[in-house]
Amino acid sequence: MKTASADSRKARLTPEGEAHWLRLKQHLEWSETFSLGFIFSSHPEVVEIFKERLAAIYRARVTKLNTSLPSLPEELTTTLLPLLLNPSENKVQLKQPFWLDLSTESGTDWQRARVSFLIRLNEQRESLRRTLHSPVILILPQKERYDIKTLVPDLWAIRDFSMETEQWVKESPLQLPSDHQAPSRILSQTPQDKSMIKEWERLMKRERKDQGFLFAAQRAFKAAMKTGQYQLAASIAKSQYAFCIPKKETPEALRDLSVSL
Repeated sequence: MKTASADSRKARLTPEGEAHWLRLKQHLEWSETFSLGFIFSSHPEVVEIFKERLAAIYRARVTKLNTSLPSLPEELTTTLLPLLLNPSENKVQLKQPFWLDLSTESGTDWQRARVSFLIRLNEQRESLRRTLHSPVILILPQKERYDIKTLVPDLWAIRDFSMETEQWVKESPLQLPSDHQAPSRILSQTPQDKSMIKEWERLMKRERKDQGFLFAAQRAFKAAMKTGQYQLAASIAKSQYAFCIPKKETPEALRDLSVSL
């Protein structure tokens, strides 16, 4: 498989990219059993940064990020599919996450192999859920984003997370603003956007928060991202994380939060 052409170690994410990275990281931290995520991308540098950051996190644990992929298109169904459907006992116990970047290979053979692999995975989705007790992140070409619902509707229906990347890379080192610095430039804001953010701010002041706080935070996160308030979006995402982790929320309980990304 090809990798990003530029040196991803020198690249940095924009504030918007950092906010989406945080959501991806939190999704994996919440996933205590099988979960399925889709990332649609035509930005290999962004994908490479995400992968390297996750790999660094899992290197510090007994579990490592599984990024292995076949070198030939036909091996997607002959090698990779059996690996997912019949994992070794060791991998089951380790709950090793799978990072499957199928977005970089082009050509008719790879496109056909990708379609065949996804269709087979769609057919075997229940076996996948029963057997594999770890997250699976599928990275697919951005141009195929709107074909997935038709191609593999059942697989798409059980997803826990989805994301479409943009050009979130900047070459110069990124210095994220502190809470005391001026906020991001606010783009056009509708009254509804303002209302959703104010509702999150109101609920944040409460000592006791319930499940409704999570949904209010999700709406506020979308409004902040849409209007370019990336620092605020990151703060909202952190507030969700702080609420969920002490309560040990399951991925199923948080499905509505992550599926819309």
